[in-house]
Amino acid sequence: MSQTFALIVDAYSTGAELPHKFSARGIPSIHIQSTAYIPPSYVASFQPDSFATNIVYRNLDDCINQLAVALGSGHASWVMAGAESGVELADLLAAELKLPGNPVASSRRRRDKYEMARALQGAGLAAADSLRTDDVEELLQWAEGERRSWPLVVKPLDSAGSDHVFFCTDAGQLRGAFESIIGQCNRMGIINRQVLAQSFLVGTQYVVNSVSIDGQHVFSDIWIDRRKTLPGASNLYDCEELLPATGSVQDSLISYMSRVLDVLEVRNGPAHSEVIMTQHGPVLVETGARLQGSMLEQPVIDALGASQVTLAVERCCDPKIFERRLTKPYVLSRHVMCVALISEQSGTVTDISGLKAICELPSYASHFHTPEVGDSIMRTTDLFSIPGVIYLTHVDQDVMRRDYETIRELERDRILFTVRQAEVV
Repeated sequence: MSQTFALIVDAYSTGAELPHKFSARGIPSIHIQSTAYIPPSYVASFQPDSFATNIVYRNLDDCINQLAVALGSGHASWVMAGAESGVELADLLAAELKLPGNPVASSRRRRDKYEMARALQGAGLAAADSLRTDDVEELLQWAEGERRSWPLVVKPLDSAGSDHVFFCTDAGQLRGAFESIIGQCNRMGIINRQVLAQSFLVGTQYVVNSVSIDGQHVFSDIWIDRRKTLPGASNLYDCEELLPATGSVQDSLISYMSRVLDVLEVRNGPAHSEVIMTQHGPVLVETGARLQGSMLEQPVIDALGASQVTLAVERCCDPKIFERRLTKPYVLSRHVMCVALISEQSGTVTDISGLKAICELPSYASHFHTPEVGDSIMRTTDLFSIPGVIYLTHVDQDVMRRDYETIRELERDRILFTVRQAEVV
């Protein structure tokens, strides 16, 4: 029997875990790099030694020829996007190789947030009122429309991670946001030729992660996603707390998201969705047809017995076992919180001994992306400028939440990191 391979397009961020999971099952992976240059925010997470080979995509024919050489007498059984930048190429390769995937014809609605909203509205689902434009005057005219009110949200069409997301309360801010976005290279390495403007959704934000098999959806984990709003910044990541699979809010989210995934034609593989629960019900912020980024899975595995990453691989390798999950919601055995650190300082880190206090907290589980002595940090304004992530987990939710408050106190007192030439905000 010939060797089976997994193809992973842009195995960055959380997607860097995929080759290890496949390898544990005796399946080597081939990496497809969608662009000649890896976006800077992804470089540190890429692990080229995890792959049998790395193919840099130039065009489809060249990629298929290189794949044939790399596979030898083996064959590819699955293709998956490891990060947002790989979504469309993963669709294309799945179609070309006749592997399970998502339709090429609807790829743009899974990347372009304007097309995403239009697709939902066309199907009768709640979605934010949206405009896609490269004309600031059209943007200003739209903002003054009779159905709209301030604030309005402006962001790139196809980036991720709160990259250049602005909340505008007047025309001047709206013009400034447009000028900050248009013509700039976003975090996916794409030049912003247009901007997306949307109505501001009032309510509580949630994260809904899923893995799909032939159009059926398993919801792997649901989180309440708390954000902070600070002057001069996008809404900052505060913390995400893992929720039980069932409950009135969760049931409403799953019912809505099942229809959203169908409309967006997410038929196979993982998806990461952000949803606002408004007074009228859930409304999608956006869906990415890939794993949730910047996540550590072990605390989630400890709480649920599985993670979105392990389920994405299980969907490929053990589809019969995976299908049993369609009728069995996950069971939460312990509480988990993912805390995004927030810095009010910019400068060079001279001491990190404050982290020891966090590591000694009763619910401390792990941390990552924290700076070392000599590293530079900046004032936190978005996902990409947070100085690290802390995972807390405990059977007692109150213990975990008290430890969260301790982390914020350490930040306020500037005990966590000592910074030279700090710029106080």
